[in-house]
Amino acid sequence: MIHIKNLFKQFGPNKVLQGLSLEISNNEILVIVGRSGSGKSVLIKHIMGLMKPDSGEVLIDEIDMTQLEGPKLYSTLTNIGMIFQMGALFDSMTIEENVGFFLKEHQMVAGKKIQKSDMKEIVRSTLAKVGIEGTMELYPADLSGGMRKRASIARSVIYKPKYLFYDEPTTGLDPVTAENIGRLIVAQQNELQGTSVVVSHDIATSLMIADRIALIENGVIEVIAKPKEFMEYNHPTIRKFNHVVGDYKLHGSLR
Repeated sequence: MIHIKNLFKQFGPNKVLQGLSLEISNNEILVIVGRSGSGKSVLIKHIMGLMKPDSGEVLIDEIDMTQLEGPKLYSTLTNIGMIFQMGALFDSMTIEENVGFFLKEHQMVAGKKIQKSDMKEIVRSTLAKVGIEGTMELYPADLSGGMRKRASIARSVIYKPKYLFYDEPTTGLDPVTAENIGRLIVAQQNELQGTSVVVSHDIATSLMIADRIALIENGVIEVIAKPKEFMEYNHPTIRKFNHVVGDYKLHGSLR
């Protein structure tokens, strides 16, 4: 479980997080939405221990990430996967090398030692799971935007982390590809049985994949609820979401 307590973060005069508290349950997909500059990505960086708050706590399985540095932080991060907005693949490496990067460095899957001789097959099977088998010898520039997203997900799930963080996973994708990425997020969540946190502007995909949706505004979580209840909440930002997605029906949910 992730437990965030009274988190504050300020950059000069800009107060980004203002006493934000949030609990993220095990085995759920939580989607965090909000306007640009509302603090979504800053919050994710705090959860991962990549940014330190002015005050407050971020507990992952009772470990306070705000107090970790160096080797202790690095060790904890091996149980966390991050899928960046633009994929963050290494352009000079093949897809096999990109996806197998963690295995090469750590030789671990789900905390267990693996043999070097098994790495190629593990990469191959992981690429098949995300729907881009046959791309091992290609480079990121050879792939479409959607395929690069899948390769980025493969690189993060290959070592079977307990926690997965997605930063705008459907940005720049057409609606069909965005829905397919949403299906992939749900499939990986179901397989790993961990916890997924998704930062997104894509409310339509969010409604399909989320167990709960949290709205961050004014430096705090103003609304958090299951998708149906979230969309019925009387809040000006959520009313705008309703205008965007129209008469959304929950039969479109993948959860």
